[in-house]
Amino acid sequence: MIQRHALVLFSMLILAFSAMTASASDLPKGQWKLTGYNFRQKIAFPIDKMNVTLNIEDGRLGGRSGCNVYGGDLSFEEEKLKIGGLISTMMACDEMVMQFERTYTQTLQNATDFTLSGDELVLTDPKTASFLKFEKVTVPPFRCGTKPPTK
Repeated sequence: MIQRHALVLFSMLILAFSAMTASASDLPKGQWKLTGYNFRQKIAFPIDKMNVTLNIEDGRLGGRSGCNVYGGDLSFEEEKLKIGGLISTMMACDEMVMQFERTYTQTLQNATDFTLSGDELVLTDPKTASFLKFEKVTVPPFRCGTKPPTK
């Protein structure tokens, strides 16, 4: 019985360490697609019908927030993620999409923690317990003279 409890405890510790909050050197690069979220307001947004993405490269981030395209800076200060200088196009869309975008960009800008587990990236605002969950997107390389990949 004791061995069984020890095995369960050991398994839980392994899982906890594998999903630990990453450090600046582990900053995830690449392209990500939003697959889940938790916002303070409990409204169900149809993210499966929206194209919400996050692209991270060399201290910059950007992507699509449902209707508009955004970009900004990404850094670490005192072991915390810092997302700032967000800018966005200003296209008008359906009110629900616009409400989602406002909440998405606010959560993104206020996120100070992230976890990376396999192909899943979670950005978290610990003050509100809001988070954005992304899945890694693999895009085949584009070669000059060929047609770009279509979805």
